[in-house]
Amino acid sequence: MNRLTRILLSFDNLMITALTCGVIALFYFVPGNFDFLNPITQAIGDVDLTDMVFSKFRDESKVKADTNIVLVNIGYANRSEIAEIIRKVQGASPAVIGVDAFFRAPKDSLMDSELASAMSDCEKLVLVSKAAFASESFEGTTDAWAESSVDASAEFDTLETSNPMFMQNASTGFANFIIDQGASFMTCREVSFQEQVKSKTEPSFALRIADVFKPEAAGMARLRGDRREIINYCGNIGSFYSVDVDQIMESDFDAGFMSGKIVLLGFMGPTLSQRSFDDNFYTPLNERYAGRSYPDMYGVVIHANIVSMILSGNYIDGMSTNSSLILGFIVLVLNVMLFTYIFTNYNEWYDMVAVVIQLSQSVIILFLIVFVFDKFDYKLALTPALVGVALLGTMHDLYQDSMKKVILMFIARVKNRKKPASS
Repeated sequence: MNRLTRILLSFDNLMITALTCGVIALFYFVPGNFDFLNPITQAIGDVDLTDMVFSKFRDESKVKADTNIVLVNIGYANRSEIAEIIRKVQGASPAVIGVDAFFRAPKDSLMDSELASAMSDCEKLVLVSKAAFASESFEGTTDAWAESSVDASAEFDTLETSNPMFMQNASTGFANFIIDQGASFMTCREVSFQEQVKSKTEPSFALRIADVFKPEAAGMARLRGDRREIINYCGNIGSFYSVDVDQIMESDFDAGFMSGKIVLLGFMGPTLSQRSFDDNFYTPLNERYAGRSYPDMYGVVIHANIVSMILSGNYIDGMSTNSSLILGFIVLVLNVMLFTYIFTNYNEWYDMVAVVIQLSQSVIILFLIVFVFDKFDYKLALTPALVGVALLGTMHDLYQDSMKKVILMFIARVKNRKKPASS
């Protein structure tokens, strides 16, 4: 057994490592099981350091507007007006029309027939659906998928769609967003490209659009095989062609520029200049990435970003959970050995050096997360390593000052009990 192995497997190092891992496990499991800690969990649950890349550090000169996509705000238009909008768009011969709105129940028979007729005349039409559970109740247009209430292995048993009268010439894609409802601001960072619904594979709204516009790009998206993808946002409404409801309703509106484009119809406020909370979400592009006050992106714009990501193939990869835990454990073990060595050989300098090591390593880890995400579109999962470094100084001192004595006393008592009584 060489010297390094002896140091690694020394009693003190093993105990400090075990205690630190135990405290980290408590931080992970305890908050979710105690209601009084929920506010703390929610406050930190929506913080993601990589959000700063989108909102603060990204070089906007490298982010190009996607000219393949046109956004049309339908505002609070009624079904007859939406029918007119669809006819104008269809008259320009777009590559595909996607409608991010549900038309679940019959309303005015005349308006319904106008909308159904306009939709049936579309050559390539995609409507939103919703992957759901029969036990849940849903309302609204584009609904969020609460990841905190969905088992990762669960299979949806219900596919909600618009009324069959509007579905005659339409394909569907689910509009669910993955949002953690246990967090404070429920930021939309991830998307699922396809889900099993009643043993049938239903693509996402964005993937179905890509299927029509660029099948090879959609095929590459499916080959990635990931249940969840990090959305690589290219921008808000300004990153796409956009048309307001009032503009497109004008009699002399020229829709010629929509020819061959992806045209997405959806709600983006009463007008583009008026904000609304309806179908509006927090995203990493929010300028206030901590303590946000107002959602920053409408659902149809999020779909446009996902479509753009699929078409460009510009995906964000990430470190697996197992790799993250293994790397975090290696960093912890190496630091335990370093701290113990300094404590044993340079005790008078230990406190100062330990603090410097913790601060410097924490800054390096945070820098690496942001730098790698910004430059290489890769998300490092270094939270276990960061937490281990942050806790180690306290745990090392606690062990050396008190826990070591308690553990040694406990071991001595156990050994004494095992000794046979003298005759």
